[in-house]
Amino acid sequence: MKNTLLLLLFCFCSLQVLADGQTISPNLKFGKPTMEELTMETYSPDSSATAVILCDLTDVNYIFRVDRFKIIYSHKVKIKILKPEGTSYANVTIPYYEHKTDRSVKELVTGLEATAYNVEGGKIVRTKMKRDVVFRERINDYYMQVKFSIPQVKAGTVLEYEYMLESDIYSSIHNWQAQSEIPTLYTEYDIVVPEYFRFNIDMRGSETLKRLDEPTNLTFSIGGDLVPCSARHLNFKGNQLPALKDDSYVWYLDDYNTQVNLELQGVQFPGALYKTFTQTWGQIDKLLLEDTEFGGRLKMNNPLKEEMAALPWDKMNSTMDKIAAIYILLKNKVKWNGNYALYGNSSRQILKEGTGSNADINFILISMLKDAGIPAYPAVMSRRNLGMLPYAHPSLQKLNTFIVAIANTDSTMVYLDGSVGDGYINIIPPVLMADRARIIAPNGQSQWVGLANLGRNQLRSSVRASISPEGVVTGTRETVYMGQYASNLRNKYRTAKDSTEFVNKLASDENIQVKAISMKGRQLFSPEVRETVEFEKQSTVNDEFIYVNPLVFLHVSESTFKQAERKLPVEFPYLDQVTLSVNLTIPEGYTVDEIPESIKIGTNNGKVSCRYVVSQQNNLVSIRYTFQLNQLLFLHTDYPELQKFWEVMANKNNEMMVLKKQ
Repeated sequence: MKNTLLLLLFCFCSLQVLADGQTISPNLKFGKPTMEELTMETYSPDSSATAVILCDLTDVNYIFRVDRFKIIYSHKVKIKILKPEGTSYANVTIPYYEHKTDRSVKELVTGLEATAYNVEGGKIVRTKMKRDVVFRERINDYYMQVKFSIPQVKAGTVLEYEYMLESDIYSSIHNWQAQSEIPTLYTEYDIVVPEYFRFNIDMRGSETLKRLDEPTNLTFSIGGDLVPCSARHLNFKGNQLPALKDDSYVWYLDDYNTQVNLELQGVQFPGALYKTFTQTWGQIDKLLLEDTEFGGRLKMNNPLKEEMAALPWDKMNSTMDKIAAIYILLKNKVKWNGNYALYGNSSRQILKEGTGSNADINFILISMLKDAGIPAYPAVMSRRNLGMLPYAHPSLQKLNTFIVAIANTDSTMVYLDGSVGDGYINIIPPVLMADRARIIAPNGQSQWVGLANLGRNQLRSSVRASISPEGVVTGTRETVYMGQYASNLRNKYRTAKDSTEFVNKLASDENIQVKAISMKGRQLFSPEVRETVEFEKQSTVNDEFIYVNPLVFLHVSESTFKQAERKLPVEFPYLDQVTLSVNLTIPEGYTVDEIPESIKIGTNNGKVSCRYVVSQQNNLVSIRYTFQLNQLLFLHTDYPELQKFWEVMANKNNEMMVLKKQ
């Protein structure tokens, strides 16, 4: 009875502390959650959090077994579930390296334990996870994963799990990220590296970590002898780190995670010379050019030489015409299989199967261009959705694909990729429009290029319509889609079940009846598509008034940026320009009672702007609307201004014109 009263008193005191808005102190002990942890209902720094990581500890240590070094990663995680939605954090996945056939180097997960703690009837109830809910499954040819679900987890639960990962890959230390999609009360990363291994340390992110870097000593048992050595002790601690939630207009969330990455600089074992692993981009160029599946593919002969000879070269007036003809021929032979790659397979196999990765297609494209006397090179990169290339330490592992850089007659470079099905030269999928790509050229002529501003992306639309006394807007819209707009339109048409579904989707999106539609250039390999739509659109009508949106077809119907604040930058996919021209004839017997005012808005730096100009002459109302986006990256400090701009622009798009019956 006495213990129960003390427990209840402890609960009351804990709740009172939390009610006062104070954050609990980190408890680094596992197996004994405090009542403060068990009774907390909200996390005061982030009241919206569905769960919070109370403690996340990672230790990294080297050991020596049999004839090699190994790395032991020890992980301990404690999470408080605050809301029912947070129970998903009881489902855990641990990936690890294990090749499907080659087991000489592998990783192994051991010592897995997990427990849920709940308070029921004033008592702490402990539920330990059983082995029968732990599963191992293969992800791909290189990786496996351990999956498990901790039982009896609900709002209020404190869950813990811990495991060790034993890795044969002693020359590489896993990257460590301090933040998660839920807030973290406390996290710690502790590493001890023997003197034989020298690592570069790369710290990133906006949150502050407390860092310790000091010398220490180690002793290894090697061949029955105890071998002492000096070592480097690294420790990183983070307190009250906010959640890092994925957001729209962010290509790769992990680019902004507070993290520590260690890259091997060199190795020196006793009695051996120092071996450097630090690479320059020049060395990476050399490695790629010497690789059979990369440099070897660049040396292959054109496998479509006979088919190319049959092309009507005498009718091609420019290099761009020749590039287009070659690409069309190739794409009629090989379709993209949806995969991006850095290395290629046999061209004979690719042509036989009729499908391949973008790298497979690009290697053939380069051989065809060279055969036509057009210099072409691979431009290697990391795709936007896989992270930026590191500036400090060149890394071959960060490269994951390439596109083709082609020399034009005016000494400029144009770009194309085997994945392009709806675009054109310089109109490649936005995921490939990386800030940094490296053109791999022989004789030390490699160079860095930026692909973020490729192409000219414009939408120009002209509407001529009349309004009937019944409020029906009847007219024609003529639109020119250029660059990414043309690519997107082609993609919508291609992925629709048929033309009827495409038209019905257009009618639904724009709230119109489509009377007729025609397109020019939709099936061509070209930079633009022209579309003409004959339409009707019903406006709101009452006894005396007609309410009509004079834009008819809106640029934006609502603001893109609705959240009150933003901690991540805004990354737009490509530069953008929209021009809308509308001429509306109002019906006889009506006058304009209210009309939107002309306005010009933009950010202070002028990198995004919008103009809305209204004029009236007799019974003709005209709108001239322009939008320009001239910058792709806006910092989180720019967000309030960007949010306000989008809000004003969306409101302007939705403003109505009121016609009054005379």
